[in-house]
Amino acid sequence: MDSSNRWRQTVQALITQHRLDPAPAIKNAQRVMRREFIFDHPFDMEPTNVAYTMDPITWQHTPNGDPEWLYMLKRQEYLLDLTLAAQATDDDRYLADAKTLLLEWISQNLAQPQTWRTIDTGIRLMNWAPVVAELQAEKKLSAADQAQIADAVTRQMAYLRSHFADRYLLSNWGVLIVTGPLVYGALHPGALTADDAAWAMQQLQTMCALQITDDGIHWEQSALYFLEVWRDLLAVALAYHRTGTALPAVITQKLLAMCDMAAQYVLPDGTLLQVGDSDAVHIDSMLQTANFFLHRTTPQTPHLAPALDYLLVSIGQMSRFPLTEFDYAPLHKVVDSPASGNFFGRSSWNTDADYWHVINGNIGSGHGHANLGHFDLVLHGQPVLVDPGRYTYVDGPERRALKDAAAHNTVMLNGENYDVPTGSWSYERLAEPMANMVYHGPGLTSVTSVYHVDPVAGTPGTVTRQFLWLPAEHTWIALDSVAATGEQTMQVQLNFAPQVTVTRANQQGLWHAGANDVFSHAEQSTLQDGPYSPKYNTLSRLTRLTLQASIRDVGFSDVTIAPRGTWRDVSVPAVRQAERPADFSVAQRYCFAIRLDAFDGEQVYAVWQKENTADGYQLYFVDDIPVFGNLSVIRRAADGQINRQIIRL
Repeated sequence: MDSSNRWRQTVQALITQHRLDPAPAIKNAQRVMRREFIFDHPFDMEPTNVAYTMDPITWQHTPNGDPEWLYMLKRQEYLLDLTLAAQATDDDRYLADAKTLLLEWISQNLAQPQTWRTIDTGIRLMNWAPVVAELQAEKKLSAADQAQIADAVTRQMAYLRSHFADRYLLSNWGVLIVTGPLVYGALHPGALTADDAAWAMQQLQTMCALQITDDGIHWEQSALYFLEVWRDLLAVALAYHRTGTALPAVITQKLLAMCDMAAQYVLPDGTLLQVGDSDAVHIDSMLQTANFFLHRTTPQTPHLAPALDYLLVSIGQMSRFPLTEFDYAPLHKVVDSPASGNFFGRSSWNTDADYWHVINGNIGSGHGHANLGHFDLVLHGQPVLVDPGRYTYVDGPERRALKDAAAHNTVMLNGENYDVPTGSWSYERLAEPMANMVYHGPGLTSVTSVYHVDPVAGTPGTVTRQFLWLPAEHTWIALDSVAATGEQTMQVQLNFAPQVTVTRANQQGLWHAGANDVFSHAEQSTLQDGPYSPKYNTLSRLTRLTLQASIRDVGFSDVTIAPRGTWRDVSVPAVRQAERPADFSVAQRYCFAIRLDAFDGEQVYAVWQKENTADGYQLYFVDDIPVFGNLSVIRRAADGQINRQIIRL
């Protein structure tokens, strides 16, 4: 070790403070030195769970038939593990091997640009930036080595510019393509020409403006690719902060919004929400690093592991930022993103919190799934209903099944997938999100989602979902309606977390799902297993409950989910129209209601008057309680006192 390398000393201090954990890096570095490769970092886009030995490395041949494996090999993230292992142990054999592998990529790949991809090139330059800096600090590079690396950077930059396509402006690819060169150029002055750096920064500004909503949601509707874009923007910000260079305002604004929004994508158990192509990974190190950069703590901080993100720490040399006396930044527990069609809520930032998420927005890119009107639910910190993940990018039955509407907690018409895929990344036709509305009142949150389906070989129809969250009772209610001409069927899909056992409790519409009750009045129900993938290349099974009803032109369904013992019963009460006899039949399209009976005698009514009637009065009576309004929640206490909340007239 060169005693003048203060950064290595700082890394060792961060390890002592438990701000960096070198153990996984050392383990992987030892494998890599044996030329044994496995890609299992938390933020790997295509992780693997099988190790392959490749000595010598055959850079153009994948050992498992999946081209994604080769892409991961060529991104060279393992160079970071070798570098951290050297810094942690003062054993420079690791750093020497990082140099060997970096130069081997150059000798075996630089003359074959036809085997490159733009995204891998951008990621590789990002990974090279701190590794080359450490090699220079430790005086491990000869003048010839440095010239060879500089030439490789120049040629890769030229490749990126000549192969940058218009479509990248609306893709995470575009962000990952340009942020790598920007970081490399910031850490290695003169590595990029001024024109190249200006070009890359201009593309990044355009992409931030196009891809990220003002509230911080990434347009591709995937939590994992939100994470990738956020991480790369933070890398650029750290590199520029380190060198005292100002960032354009649009990048700063979007990055700050993503820093706040990122917390909403984390479930109470600390894993990433699976929405679109995503994995259930822990992102504590990203959240901690972002908070360090912003010099803040949040309500989430006490529940995060202390370690920082090594790549970002190395890029920013974050010893330059104070480690104590942080400002406190509150985070909202309920967040609406009407721009993206995402809505989030939680009871607290504790690990035993309730949590819910609704999505009803544009599908985004090929990483999006058929999930209009989908919701996720966690009760008392335990996942109840989930999105089952992605598993693979290789087109086939598993890929298509995990993107299918049936794999999401949504409503289907005649069992037809409304976004039928034609490949791993493409669709035949897309359903249309039509509207979202929210209400936040005392003891109640409501999210209304409307979408239209029109599959090429299927039946057109419009689905309306009324979600009601009763936080005091930890209760989630979904009132659903499908409008489609003629005789049809509607299906409500419920995909339960794999650890939840689902059994039918009685024939009146009660199921037990782990520690929770599920009530519904569907005509038919089916329990079957479905695919679940917590991580790329990992596949297991979960339980899917399908609730079905026959409809003519319009139909309704209800689902209530709550911890066992919350409600004695959930029923569909009698409805009477004002000035009509008691035996006059009121169509559910004019007034549909459910009643929740608590054990203490309280009754809660959810009442939906979906359509106005032109025949008679618009006043109705539910169990002789007068009701009016498109959507309302009524509470009748055991002593008969009534409280009404009109969500929408």
